[in-house]
Amino acid sequence: MGELVVDRPLLAASSGRASSRALDRRSHALCPGLGHEHGVWGSLVVDGASSSHAGLAFCLASFVQCLCMRFGWPHGVHSPSCAGSSLAGASAAFDWPSFSGGSQTRSFLSLRLEMIALSPMKRSDHSLLWLGGFMLLSLVLIIVRLWHVQVLSFDKYERYREVQSHRTVRLPAPRGMIFDRQGEVLAENEPAFNIVMYLDQFREDFRTTYAGLKADRKLTTAQSLSLQKDARYQAVSNAVYRASLVVGQPSRLIRKRFEEHYARSRYVAMPVFEDLSREQMARFMEQGSRLKGFDMEVRASRRYPQGSLASHLLGYMRPRSRQASEEGPELKMTYDYEFPDFTGISGLERVYEEELRGEPGAKSILVNNLIYREEEEAWLPSLPGKNLILTLDSRIQRAAEEALRHYDPHVKGAMIVMDCQNGDILAMASAPTFDPNLFVGHLPSSVYEPMVDPKGPKPLFNRATHGQYQPGSTFKMLIGLAGLELGLIDPASSFQGDGYIMVGQRRIADTAGYGQFDFDRAFYKSSNAYFIHYGLKLGMNNIIRWGDQFFLGQETGLLPGQEASGFFPTPSLVAKGWHPGETANLSIGQDKVVVTPLQMAVMTSAIANGGKVFWPRLVAGWETLDPILGKQFESTPKGRLRAQLSATSGNLAILQHAMLQDVEHPAGSGAPCRIPGYLVAGKTGTAETERRLDGRKIKETWFVSYAPHDHPRYAVVVLVDDGISGGTSCAPLARKMYQTLKELPEPQPIVPRRQKWSFDPHERAL
Repeated sequence: MGELVVDRPLLAASSGRASSRALDRRSHALCPGLGHEHGVWGSLVVDGASSSHAGLAFCLASFVQCLCMRFGWPHGVHSPSCAGSSLAGASAAFDWPSFSGGSQTRSFLSLRLEMIALSPMKRSDHSLLWLGGFMLLSLVLIIVRLWHVQVLSFDKYERYREVQSHRTVRLPAPRGMIFDRQGEVLAENEPAFNIVMYLDQFREDFRTTYAGLKADRKLTTAQSLSLQKDARYQAVSNAVYRASLVVGQPSRLIRKRFEEHYARSRYVAMPVFEDLSREQMARFMEQGSRLKGFDMEVRASRRYPQGSLASHLLGYMRPRSRQASEEGPELKMTYDYEFPDFTGISGLERVYEEELRGEPGAKSILVNNLIYREEEEAWLPSLPGKNLILTLDSRIQRAAEEALRHYDPHVKGAMIVMDCQNGDILAMASAPTFDPNLFVGHLPSSVYEPMVDPKGPKPLFNRATHGQYQPGSTFKMLIGLAGLELGLIDPASSFQGDGYIMVGQRRIADTAGYGQFDFDRAFYKSSNAYFIHYGLKLGMNNIIRWGDQFFLGQETGLLPGQEASGFFPTPSLVAKGWHPGETANLSIGQDKVVVTPLQMAVMTSAIANGGKVFWPRLVAGWETLDPILGKQFESTPKGRLRAQLSATSGNLAILQHAMLQDVEHPAGSGAPCRIPGYLVAGKTGTAETERRLDGRKIKETWFVSYAPHDHPRYAVVVLVDDGISGGTSCAPLARKMYQTLKELPEPQPIVPRRQKWSFDPHERAL
């Protein structure tokens, strides 16, 4: 404790009379009017480790006594608590906290201050009076400010302290799984085991390595900082090397990556080895205890167990970019660090990203002043995403992809199988395919760049929904139905074919050849002259009206933002200037009309089922995990009707019979699809394009069909880009598909999944 005693006319100090005289001179300089004759003594005892507090006490005591003298109390010090008391003989005691010097023995320094007041000051000394008032006011302001900071603003600064000492980390939610209609897993989450290292446990290694590198050298500040970086990298690199010997997996610590992690995120574990095999996991669990600062971490990894099956529908994922996250309308949060996560780039993974990804969790990490981890607290659990149940049947999907692959391993084409009675998509294949598992890990540029090469096969391109092609002779179904409805076509009347037709000065060849053609024969022989003749009679306004009934030139709504709309003429386009030659081209599905295979599947299905144009459906429903009710299944509307064709059932039956003849008649262009005992109705199409390959024009070939003819159930559309003809290239592929469908039972109701819920890597931590 320290004591200031004002009671003697001498100044004695442990440092001797010289110190006494020096202090007397300081007090006289501060308060010239203070002299020995007033009999003022002072004694100050403080801890030896607190010389700054001793000096402060001395100054304050001197300052107070000076002020008292200036205000006219020459023989005593007056205070609010003892006004009028004489300074001589008066004593005041001040308690000071003890200050220890760690393990040092407490020492005391005794200072005795002799302050003898001189003759009374002149009350006219205004300069000193103003100085004293200013100093007193300054002291009051300092005290008020300290009170404001320590008392009034305590909560505010406490919040600042907490924000500065805590880091918020985003925890990815388990992504929803994807299943086919029978419950077969198409996309799931599996645990991925990684080895991570905690840098806060290597601080002593950093110091030791730095000391060894520095030796006895004298360094500038810049040199010291650079050497500290070298020491950290060397210490961690050596530790990683020792861990690699245990795991049995070579690993080289990339310096740039390490320094970025250290600078920004050293309070979280740094991944070192990823996707360990079972053998590597066993080795680490057996010998990992010898490795300081290393631990095994489990995270969820996206996996597509069927490989490339339905890859274009499922889509693929890429690492999610780190940014201020907005996870929903009610939760907006900025994270200091985000654990690696993925986001959908294409297909269902992209369209239903919000539903599949769930709601991420968060944890708070307490860090020290060096931003090293002190402790962790998971305070917001993640919620798993919804499971997606598709109308897809994996057996049919697999058959479609195998049929395309069997035709040509390098084929560029598509095949769609749709349920005619409700619009459900049972299969949607695009070739060539790709394996979405490649995008989960690190994808080398040598693998990715050929995938997106515009001159290459473009395996990431979904030709079933994004591909836009001229329909060729398949468009004759629309011309024939429109002509029947308007009474322009009599199915029994004959048309004389000459092997060509003149449109203005242009001669258009007809591969159907010479002879008489009724509606059926013109259809299965695919007579260009016949349908151009009646297309010109129909006129563009009627053709457009019927094209609109099939919603040509419009998206089907199957995958919003993931399909093309195609192109179909509009009245405004025709009004700008339209020529008969353009109508002739359109009548046989060429020039100013392009469609997607999905649009042709919708059209064929409507013709087969009696005129119902359905919205195609791919998502059968969602499976969610309710905390109280458990797993819940919510289905999407089935068989949503978009429109009803204005065609009569009689005219639809005439068109259906003509499509049956295209396959069943020996001379039919679709005869390669004929299956004994299983009636298939269809129409081939071949469209020449301006695209060239090896000096020849590329053909876009089609076969659209449905079966069984008497009770339509399936609509099958096949496209081969750069095929020979619809009958040669596409009809045999459709035949393979119908053989598979014939052996399978009819589509069963959607089966909700009965398997374990999605893997959650944070389940134990939360």
